[in-house]
Amino acid sequence: MKRAILGLLAWLLAWACGLPACAHFTPNTEIRLDFGRGRVAAEIVAPVGELGYAIGRSLPLDGPELGATKALLSRYLMSHMAAKAPDGRPWTLTLDDLAIVDDGSQPDLRARVDMRPPPGASPRRFDLAYSAVIERVPNHVVLVVARNDVDGGKLSDRPAMIGGLQSGARTLRVDRGPGSAWRGFLSAIGLGMHHIAEGHDHLLFLMALLLPAPLLAVADRWAGYGGLRFTARRLVGVVTAFTIGHSLTLIGGAFLGWQLPARPVEVGIAVSILVSAVHAWRPLFAGREPWVAAGFGLVHGLAFATLIGRFGLEPLQKAQSILGFNLGIEIVQLAVVAAVTPALILLARTPRYTAIRLTGAALAGFAATAWIVERLSGDANPVGRAIDLAFAYAPWLVAALTIAAFADTLARRRT
Repeated sequence: MKRAILGLLAWLLAWACGLPACAHFTPNTEIRLDFGRGRVAAEIVAPVGELGYAIGRSLPLDGPELGATKALLSRYLMSHMAAKAPDGRPWTLTLDDLAIVDDGSQPDLRARVDMRPPPGASPRRFDLAYSAVIERVPNHVVLVVARNDVDGGKLSDRPAMIGGLQSGARTLRVDRGPGSAWRGFLSAIGLGMHHIAEGHDHLLFLMALLLPAPLLAVADRWAGYGGLRFTARRLVGVVTAFTIGHSLTLIGGAFLGWQLPARPVEVGIAVSILVSAVHAWRPLFAGREPWVAAGFGLVHGLAFATLIGRFGLEPLQKAQSILGFNLGIEIVQLAVVAAVTPALILLARTPRYTAIRLTGAALAGFAATAWIVERLSGDANPVGRAIDLAFAYAPWLVAALTIAAFADTLARRRT
C-alpha cells in the first residue's frame, strides 16, 4: 500500500510539473534515464537548497568557493547512488558532468552519470538505489523517468514515468522489457511523420516552391504551362534538393554538434517561406529552385536536429534514428506532393491558375510575415494562431482544388 501511494504521488508530481524539464514547483529531485544498448545515461536534477540541508552545511554558489561546493556535491551524490543487475552484480557509475544552474526560481544541481552494466547483463533491467536528500528529508520525492529509449520505441518530448523513491523506499526496479532495433526504427519513422505533419512552416515552404513548378519563366514573368515532363523534373528537383539540405544538417546536428539558438533558426525558416512566396508571385530564381530548396533545407534541418540529436546513446542507434526520422519526413513530403501535383498540372493549363498562384503566394507571404514578427518578438500573436488553425482545413482545400481541376478539364474536353 505504501509503495502504491508513493507511486501515485510521484505520478501526480510528474504530471503537475509537465515533464521533462520544468521549474520545480515542489523541491523534489528528478532522475531522467536515456537507455542505450550498452549503457544508460542518467541526468539528475536536484534542488541545491535541499541538498545543503541533507548535507548539513551551507553551499556557496559563487566566488572562489564554488569549486569546493561542486567537489562536495560530487562526492555526496556518487556515495548515495548505485545500481546492480538482478543477479546482484554492481554496475559501474561514472560522474560525467556536474553544474549548478539558477533559472531565477531556485538553484538546481544538474549532473550527468554514465551507468554501465557488468558483462552479460542487460542495460534495460536493473535495481536503482538512490538515497541523496531522502535519507534526511522524509517528504522529499525522487521522480525516476525514462526520457529516451530508442530500442523500446520511446522517442518523445514527454518522458515516461518509471516510479518514485522516498525515505522508506530507496530502491527501484527498472525494467524496460525486451528492446528491438526494429521497434526503435519504426518509432523514429512515426516521429518524423508526426513532426513534419505538424510542422506547418516546413510544409508551407515546400508548397510555395511547388506553386510555380509547372510554369515557364519569360522576361521575369511566369508564363504558360511547361509540360508534364518539365513539371515532373521541377518537382523531383525541388523535393530531392530539400531532402539533401535538411539531411546534411540533421546528421551534422546529431553527430557533430551543429547547433544554433532556436530563435534564429525559426526566424530563418519563416524567411525561407517569405522568399519562396515572393518567387511564386514573380520569378526570382527561375530554374534554380533546387539550389534554393537545398540552401533553405540546411536551415530547416537545424530545427529537425534539435529534436533528433539526443536520441540514441551509441552511434548506431543515432544513425538508425536519423534514418527512420528522415524517412518519416519524406513519406509525408511525398504524400503532400502526390496530393497536390494533379491539381497543379491540370490547373496550370488554364488561365485560372494565375489567380490561384497569386492567391497562394499572397497567403504564404502573409503567414511568413506573421511568423517572422512572432518569432522575433518572442510573443505569440492571434494571426500566427489563426494560421495554425487554418492548416487543419488544408487537406479539404487540396481535395476541392483537385476535384475542380478534373471537372474543369472534363468540361473543356467536351466543349
